[in-house]
Amino acid sequence: MPVTLKDIAERAKVTTATVSMVINSKPNISPETRRKVLAIARELNYYPNAIARGLATRKANAIGVIVPNLASSYVVRILQGIKSTNRDIYYTVQLFDTLGQKETEAQLFQRLARERRIDGAILIGAVCSEDELKVFKDEMVPCVMIARKCDFMDSVYVNNTGGSFDATKYLIDKGHTNIACVVCHKKNLPMEERLEGYRQALTAHGIPAAPELVFEVSDDTMDVGLSVFDTIMAAPVRPTAVYAPAGDMVAIGIIKRAKAAGIAVPADLAVVGFDDLPAAEVVEPTLTTVRQPKLEMGDHAINLIIDKIEGRDREIRFVELPTKFICRNSA
Repeated sequence: MPVTLKDIAERAKVTTATVSMVINSKPNISPETRRKVLAIARELNYYPNAIARGLATRKANAIGVIVPNLASSYVVRILQGIKSTNRDIYYTVQLFDTLGQKETEAQLFQRLARERRIDGAILIGAVCSEDELKVFKDEMVPCVMIARKCDFMDSVYVNNTGGSFDATKYLIDKGHTNIACVVCHKKNLPMEERLEGYRQALTAHGIPAAPELVFEVSDDTMDVGLSVFDTIMAAPVRPTAVYAPAGDMVAIGIIKRAKAAGIAVPADLAVVGFDDLPAAEVVEPTLTTVRQPKLEMGDHAINLIIDKIEGRDREIRFVELPTKFICRNSA
């Protein structure tokens, strides 16, 4: 027979009403009682009836996570943070990948918000404008943005300017003054902030920010890193270092092309990336880079969205997390 609230209540020596409040994440329950009830529920393999709960609360008991590309290792790491949170949750996490779909991101937002298939949404690296995002606000669907700040919804992002400053300062401290910077102005990349950190570090050390050492690429892939290498090497002043806030894959492409051209990394050309993707530890030499705390971003986002859905927090929260400079062998 299926386990009931009464079974849990008898084992925990509390009322069924108390068990119900714990299972439904209601306030005014002591932490000790909450821990005991949840522990017994897990021990008895109790799973709440999602359909019944939805009928009772008029909720879908689902959180939508909308991503631009499910195959991205950056996105996968954030999803791991969402799924591995220490919090006990009773929501189904539904993934929506907009890559290669006929439906645009904005159309997907409108459909999800208006069909009420989800109680809240987490957006990872959304490229839509703030006007297009307002459908969630208009339809009163709680929403959390990851990797970018949005003025009217909870946001979790990193200090991109500080991360870029640290990367550029590291290269300067190594004796480099001609430092190329490779940027990618895709809508979901906070490139202006990263470019600003690069410029601030140069200025702080009395080095002119040379526009001819800033190179723009169309994407954040290894292929564009391979193709931009020759352009960098043909600059009027040849760089001794390349910082790629466009991302690790671009930096890895530069390393591969440099090695093919007989240019030693880092002896002849130091290379620094941004993100700390798994590939950064596989490329040879291993990539010096700026780490984004992707697990923490996911964990913060899932906690923020649940608090919004369940009415515990009505304020808009902005969570800025620090980056970490990871020194490896490429610089």
